[in-house]
Amino acid sequence: MTSRRDPTSHVDELRELSDEEETLDPLSTLRRRTIIRYMSQLPSTDSVSTTELARVCAAVEQDEPIQSLSRSDFRRAVQGLRQRDLTRLSLIEILDTSDSESIGRGERFEEYAEMLATVDEKIQ
Repeated sequence: MTSRRDPTSHVDELRELSDEEETLDPLSTLRRRTIIRYMSQLPSTDSVSTTELARVCAAVEQDEPIQSLSRSDFRRAVQGLRQRDLTRLSLIEILDTSDSESIGRGERFEEYAEMLATVDEKIQ
């Protein structure tokens, strides 16, 4: 037999919790998670090129070694990075793209790297 509960008492408490989509949006795609994971493995002062990130992302997305990637897989990754992912991650300061030649960690990088590491740890 199910007991009768009054959910009213919990509604106000639940309303106060953050549910901003912007908070989790950076982790919502494989490509953005790959960028954060990859850059987390590098020394914090290192920067990467769009080409390097595109190769890594394409290899992960296609589940292929970097050497086996087709030209179209690589171009698709470069285009996606430039048109969506780098801009989004830069706008919320996860990445620093102020130097057009290199991409570095932004002010909020560690916050999201830790969040992603926690998720990865829980699902393994």
